[in-house]
Amino acid sequence: MANSLKTHGRWTFKDERHLIALAASQTPLEVVAVKFNRSVDSVRRKTAAMGISLPVLDEPRPKIGLEAKGSKIAWIDVDQVRESGEYAFRDGVVRIKRQHLNIWKKDPNATFTLVRLLPTTGPYQIYELKRAWPG
Repeated sequence: MANSLKTHGRWTFKDERHLIALAASQTPLEVVAVKFNRSVDSVRRKTAAMGISLPVLDEPRPKIGLEAKGSKIAWIDVDQVRESGEYAFRDGVVRIKRQHLNIWKKDPNATFTLVRLLPTTGPYQIYELKRAWPG
């Protein structure tokens, strides 16, 4: 088989509703593709067929945490971001949730463990943060 990408089949109604919500919130095309685990071209074709548009990142997203080493991540390692979301990080994207920000606002020195999600089937490696408990 010439194309080794896993096919996802048809878009579900739920996927379409989610796509409309992401378009309304001005989520960039590249981020939407990662969320749906589909290619940018696939998402672009679907949005065109639905008559909606997504903003496109003109430049590569600035990477946060360029100085971060290891798997323990502090707020300073992610450039003290102020909003939850997905941010370019190392060789992929890190998901920072509101709960992480709430903890960092109470304790700026709190650390989380960086967890790499497997398998990576999309164009980006995806990371999440898990609470690193002391002791």
